[in-house]
Amino acid sequence: MFSFKGRLQKKFPSLFFLKKMQVLSTLGNKTINFTSREQIDNAKTYSVVIKSEEQNKVIFTDSNATLTEVDYYYTYTTAQVLKESNFYTYEVRNTTDGVLLYRDKIFATDQTISTFNISNNVYIEQSTGDNEYIFA
Repeated sequence: MFSFKGRLQKKFPSLFFLKKMQVLSTLGNKTINFTSREQIDNAKTYSVVIKSEEQNKVIFTDSNATLTEVDYYYTYTTAQVLKESNFYTYEVRNTTDGVLLYRDKIFATDQTISTFNISNNVYIEQSTGDNEYIFA
């Protein structure tokens, strides 16, 4: 007997892959790692597009991207400034053939991941006194 999830997984296998987003700093050079759907050929042209999810617009386009092969994955380096605690999507495309090679998310923060606090420098606790109650 087939489960509903099993049937969906057979019909739409890409929905059930566990994807992790990349966490990058807001300033300085950022290295984006990805595994391509096809082998990178230096004779072809590739583009990298970064879109801000907060602004819902493209903030960076490199229409002649240099992709570097490292063992079993590829890297792309950019100096694009990202805004703290924001999400971005990026796409790597083979513009020669019009093929999407990779799509993923980026989360930008300068905090360390193990001590990440969503309200860092946003919420400041105010002192309300010594909390003494006067009963009459």
